[in-house]
Amino acid sequence: MITAETMKWRLLMEKVGDFDLVFWEGKGRVVAADESRLALLVRGKRADYTWDRMHDTWSRLQENHSLTVDELGGGHDAVGLVSLFFAVDRDALEALRRDGILRVREASGRPVRPDPGPLVPRNWEPLRRKIDGD
Repeated sequence: MITAETMKWRLLMEKVGDFDLVFWEGKGRVVAADESRLALLVRGKRADYTWDRMHDTWSRLQENHSLTVDELGGGHDAVGLVSLFFAVDRDALEALRRDGILRVREASGRPVRPDPGPLVPRNWEPLRRKIDGD
């Protein structure tokens, strides 16, 4: 997997434009990136992130070997972040698009998270958000 610094460099150098969304239908787009923040447009809604949040979430994905839209809150900002990660490092990640799940392709060792719980939603609320797109 690439490092968080490499991802930041790619985004600052405009190496990523439009990208397909994971979990929702549609596209996302990088609309702003500078030394302190990143902004995405996700199906017409803006999502702003600090690089610290990006770095922490990227580290979480690497340590746990998976990341879901629901564990990040399920909103447009979560969909944008998971989708962006997949767009930036497709070689090292696989996406279960319909379920909003990213997995590390060749993970080594045990995940830090002792019990990841169900990775597929077990109740109606996440499915309603997926259908409604919000």
